[in-house]
Amino acid sequence: MTKLNFLFKSGFLLVLIFNLCISCSQESKKITTETSSFYTIPFAEIIKDQHEVKLSEIATDVEIIQFENIPDALLGDVEDIELTKDFIFVKFWQHPVLQFSHEGKFIRNIGTRGNGPGEYATCIKMSIDEASEQVYVYTGEYSIMVFKFDGAYIQTYTFPALTNFMSFWIGGRDSTLVSYFEPFMGNEPYVFVEYDEKGDTVQAVENHVFWETKGEFGSISPFFGKQNFSYRFDGRLHLKGAYNDTVYTYNENNRFVPEYYIDLGTHKLPEDLIYERKRTRPVPNDLIWTGVHETSDYIFIPYGYHYDIEKMDLRNENQGCVLYNKKTKQGIAVKETKEGGFADDIAGAPDFRPITANDNTALMLVSALDMKQYLNSDQFKNMEVKFPEEKEQLKKLGKTLTENDNHFVVLVEMKN
Repeated sequence: MTKLNFLFKSGFLLVLIFNLCISCSQESKKITTETSSFYTIPFAEIIKDQHEVKLSEIATDVEIIQFENIPDALLGDVEDIELTKDFIFVKFWQHPVLQFSHEGKFIRNIGTRGNGPGEYATCIKMSIDEASEQVYVYTGEYSIMVFKFDGAYIQTYTFPALTNFMSFWIGGRDSTLVSYFEPFMGNEPYVFVEYDEKGDTVQAVENHVFWETKGEFGSISPFFGKQNFSYRFDGRLHLKGAYNDTVYTYNENNRFVPEYYIDLGTHKLPEDLIYERKRTRPVPNDLIWTGVHETSDYIFIPYGYHYDIEKMDLRNENQGCVLYNKKTKQGIAVKETKEGGFADDIAGAPDFRPITANDNTALMLVSALDMKQYLNSDQFKNMEVKFPEEKEQLKKLGKTLTENDNHFVVLVEMKN
């Protein structure tokens, strides 16, 4: 799992304050807090009962696919991966977004590296709008470039708010853009802001975490594993802040509304211990960061524990995952381990811990090195599976696989 640490020094503060002044001066429409379908996921209660959960209990099929092993398709340290009905999009540092088929075949780069039309030097964040078949690339040049799924360049957005280098930007709905900025100075008015094509503010999700700055600044939102702040499900963008466990989405009138709440209970970071307030203040060992992925019937909540803010080391290396059934309103929690996933008794792949999902399919990424080590482990050798022929294929793979080969994806079809 990738450990993402954002360490900001005081030299950035003048630029940050300037950018915040721009965003704070804009008039934003507040979101409504009324929605009849709002519900709570009792996360803290669910993880009290942890046990080994076999993948066959929640899934019907597993596919283990290697991305095409050719130079143009070799992946580095993957930072973003998105799954659509027909494609898998992958992005990693200083490389164009890559597009693959579900069979792992490399299709094309989305755009190219450079400074000309349809070119970008860095992809800070990508987002995929499957309905419009568009890829949004937030570049390091304070702009968002838009491409079609066939690789055709469409347009580039540039307006003053995009110069806020502390924000992440994604495509919203239609031609809108959404920025995400977690509190850092203590006076930020909004966490999520939607803009139209001209850069005018349409609506926003208010920030409710404030504090008085006392001249001490630390790292922003350090956490273990992949924590996504946005995902698309059922054609709608969903948004979750690091310090707010409410997930927002669009309603039928295209207004931001709260959809559900993840109740961490005593595992939630208290507001008075937020890192940006005073980085030297110790935190309890059992505080948790969560991610969110959603399929047709389920919500996955993979989680991990906080860093020691001084050493930037994990106090607890164990991970876990909660699966919440939206139909039955019940959840299950896997037993926490360093892998923290569902035991694959279907095909024998590594424990399943999803990093993205779409419709009824969830996806996990495995590097060639991790796969090779797993295939040589006693866990794999002793695993009893429903489809022994698939395990045999993995055994054969283990004899020829090298650590320099391309990554694998594990696609899991969920039960209805």
